[in-house]
Amino acid sequence: MNPTQTEKENRIETADKPAERFAHTNQEKKRSENRRRASKYMNDLNRRNAIGDMLYMVGFWVEYVGVCVRRKVSTVVRGIADTVLNLLLIVLRPILIGLITLIEDLASPFVRIASGIRHIHELPAQLEDSGAGEVRAAKARYLASGIRKYSVLLWNAVTYILPAVAAAALVVVVRGGLGLHFVLNVQVNGEHVGAVESEQVFENAREDVQSRINTAKRMLQAAGSDAADTNWDVYPTYTLAIGGQTMTESEIANAILRTASDEIINGTAVYVDDQLLYVTTEGDHLRTYLENVKAPFEDSMDSNVYTAFAHNIRLVDGVYLQKSISSYADVISALTEGGGIHTYTAVEGDTVQSVVYTTGVSFDSLAQMNPELLTLDQEIPEGTVLLTGASSAELIKVKVVRRDTETVPIPYDTQNSESDQYDFGKVVTLQEGVDGSEEITYETTMIDGTVTDRQAVAYNVLQAATPKITVTGTKLKSGMVAKIGSGSFIWPVPGYKYVSRWASLPGGHRGADICAAYHTPIIASDSGTVIAAGWHYSYGNYVEIDHGNGYKTLYGHMSEIAVTQGQAVTQGQTIGYVGSTGNSTGNHCHFEMLRNGVLFSAYTLFPGM
Repeated sequence: MNPTQTEKENRIETADKPAERFAHTNQEKKRSENRRRASKYMNDLNRRNAIGDMLYMVGFWVEYVGVCVRRKVSTVVRGIADTVLNLLLIVLRPILIGLITLIEDLASPFVRIASGIRHIHELPAQLEDSGAGEVRAAKARYLASGIRKYSVLLWNAVTYILPAVAAAALVVVVRGGLGLHFVLNVQVNGEHVGAVESEQVFENAREDVQSRINTAKRMLQAAGSDAADTNWDVYPTYTLAIGGQTMTESEIANAILRTASDEIINGTAVYVDDQLLYVTTEGDHLRTYLENVKAPFEDSMDSNVYTAFAHNIRLVDGVYLQKSISSYADVISALTEGGGIHTYTAVEGDTVQSVVYTTGVSFDSLAQMNPELLTLDQEIPEGTVLLTGASSAELIKVKVVRRDTETVPIPYDTQNSESDQYDFGKVVTLQEGVDGSEEITYETTMIDGTVTDRQAVAYNVLQAATPKITVTGTKLKSGMVAKIGSGSFIWPVPGYKYVSRWASLPGGHRGADICAAYHTPIIASDSGTVIAAGWHYSYGNYVEIDHGNGYKTLYGHMSEIAVTQGQAVTQGQTIGYVGSTGNSTGNHCHFEMLRNGVLFSAYTLFPGM
């Protein structure tokens, strides 16, 4: 081998060794990576197995508990169902047995009768060799035997049927009785005079008869006759009867009088306010007279005006005792008593103005009745007689009722609420209020030209009022939320002894001095916000509260202050204690009240303190 070849081989060998080392290193890396992956896979596999085992155990126990609960619930439900069923059987068994017994008792007689009839029909076939007489005898014996044997069954059925029949008969009788129309047959001295619908009609008729008799007595006494010598006793009675024609109160009263006395006459009674005052035979003339009295006040062209007598006057035609009859002239005289012309006689120094003041009659009315009166300052000679009006007789005063309609506003309401979105005491209007309107119909009653009554009889809303909606702020600068005062105050020193003096306004003492023992609690008279809490040369230790609704209160001469400025307080909360600080000569609470910045005395709210 030559040196050159040897050197070349050495170089080749030297070059191949690093390649082998590099290949060996890559194989080691691959084997390491495979081992790492295998280890990771095994770890993941173990972890998955652990999680699977855990989930399997959870599912197993959940299923097991569910099965146990279902079994227990099924057992309880079956137990309850069995208990309820047993109770139902205990309750229903007697009822079912009773129903079955009832059906058997009612059906057994009919079943036996049907069976007996069937056997009786079969006897001729069974006794073919017997004569007709023997067959009839056999049927009779069979029938008698069945009656003796099953009479008990028939009696059981009858005991059920008879009560039902009796109940049905009772219903029929009661319904028939209720459907009957009963009336009262009226008798006088045992003589039937007629029938009325009810006891109330009878009582009213009897009162009417007695009223007519009393009128006759009064007329006799007015004439100087002795009413006691006349037989006035009328005692109508009644009995219950079925059906018949009935009479009204007036008709039965007439019939009673016709039966009770032969001294009766047809006439017309004058009732004033439901009291019988007079009886006349000139009823038609009296009606005409009364219509003529009302005629001047009537206005047929105005449907809103109607007239009537101030007193309720009724004319009732009927039969009356002759002793009660008054002449037509006497009735008219009695009805018109007290009416006439009103006058005024002037005195020295009278003027039209003084007459108006004295009589109460307006100038326009005086001028219409006395054309010579021209002005209010006109002098009237002494002794001059002036017409001041006319009045109707008391019993036949005419009232004129006028119906008129007015449109009036409906004031709107204010609805206020509180909100912590706005500063304390600030009032924000969310909706302006608008008045509504309504029509009110009045009835005005005038008697002799004077208004005696005015009443609202109907209301008709034309436009509903729109409420004013406001919000009052409760937010304080300190971040607290205050409560707006209610406007209703309480006494600030419940444990006080007496009030030494009240406010003397204007210009005098500003508040009430409420005397109490040292350190007696002072409370807020109403809810609000403390706007001052500190020292004042005159008030000493004092607290001032803004109630947010226009009111403020001040409490002075405290021995100790229990609140701070800007704090929200509620009604009744302790704000300090009675003392004698500042310009004070003894233990007391100086209590001031303001509304819209103006002082007012607490005595107006607490007069009994």
